[in-house]
Amino acid sequence: MNLFKIHIIIFFLLFSSAGFLVAQENSVSNCINLVNTDGFVSDGQEYKIKLDENNRARFLATFYGGSYYRIVGCTNITNSKLTITVYDTEKNPLFCNKDFNYLPYWNFKFTSTIDCIIEFEFDRNLVIKEEVLLLIGFKEK
Repeated sequence: MNLFKIHIIIFFLLFSSAGFLVAQENSVSNCINLVNTDGFVSDGQEYKIKLDENNRARFLATFYGGSYYRIVGCTNITNSKLTITVYDTEKNPLFCNKDFNYLPYWNFKFTSTIDCIIEFEFDRNLVIKEEVLLLIGFKEK
């Protein structure tokens, strides 16, 4: 292979990977913008996790009574809709975004402190290797 072809291949690899990184960064920055609007402030954490074999990811969170919260689901997965369900610790559903046209976020307030399970789910028939990201924002009364 001549030197010109090697340069073309290297050039292509560098720019294609840079485009991938920018797409990921834009997706995360869009989520950060979504969690930091309407008076909400991020809790400063990024909760990342890989999906399990059923294309699910579970996060545990404690929400304190009297505060307003916003949870945001972030993903680069475009071939399946992200289902976000919030459960109490006994698996009673408190919210599911299926009922709201798969919105990527939910605003809520609990009157007392509660531990919750936040579950992200995608179509089980797909093979998905990407990580998903949960962001949590809050604002005081």
